[in-house]
Amino acid sequence: MQIFVINLDRNPVRWNRMANLLVGLNFRRIAAVDGKNLEGPEYNTPGRQICPEMLSRYNRACLLSHRMVCQEFLSGSDPYCCVLEDDVLISPDFPDFMNGIDWIPADAHAVKIETMGGSVWLAGKTIVCLNRVAKRLRSSHLGTAGYVVSRPGAQIILDLTIKPDRSIDRLLFEDDGLKKLRTYQLVPALCIQSSRSGEKMIIQELESTIQPKATISVPAPRKPAWNKIQRELSRPFRQLPGFPTWVARHCQGTRRHRVPFA
Repeated sequence: MQIFVINLDRNPVRWNRMANLLVGLNFRRIAAVDGKNLEGPEYNTPGRQICPEMLSRYNRACLLSHRMVCQEFLSGSDPYCCVLEDDVLISPDFPDFMNGIDWIPADAHAVKIETMGGSVWLAGKTIVCLNRVAKRLRSSHLGTAGYVVSRPGAQIILDLTIKPDRSIDRLLFEDDGLKKLRTYQLVPALCIQSSRSGEKMIIQELESTIQPKATISVPAPRKPAWNKIQRELSRPFRQLPGFPTWVARHCQGTRRHRVPFA
């Protein structure tokens, strides 16, 4: 399977690390779009994005880079490809999965091989994939550091990202995107971003280049105690809209699972 590694020209250390990790596999580099060369806001507006103009130039660069991968993939004839960002840690079992495609669920548009380390909602049906299992992803599971995509899936990604109003992981792997992009989760996951691995990797080159850290930290103003009381009193009512979804997931056999990296 062809592996595409997204890497900025100004990060040769990351590329060298990935090239060493992927020795013996069919991989190639895709030069990432650099957010420093784009116009637009430096930082994301807090909360969910509501229009393209509020998306930071770094998030737009990441999205454009993934679109480039999909376009390059579709220009060839392979049925599947693997997309990696250059700050991932990969499992020792990773080559076994990349050397074949028989393990991929037949109806999958995408298989998320990454984990963010938390719990997600997964369908009850289990598909054995070599020494792991795959389950349909039924809830948000952010991150685009590692996924396998089919040709129909790549076209769906291109369609979903024409007019982006959110970061690419929110467009693809939140509820709205999952209705169009049939996504499975591999359990345990084959890769994880270094920043979420729990390991103290003191490698400056692996720090995120999507959203730079703000140089000035402004503390949030303290809210009156009455605000906290109001928030707690209103909590049950704010949770009610999600209750039907919770019931539906349980009726469908969907359960929460922690997705480990191994």
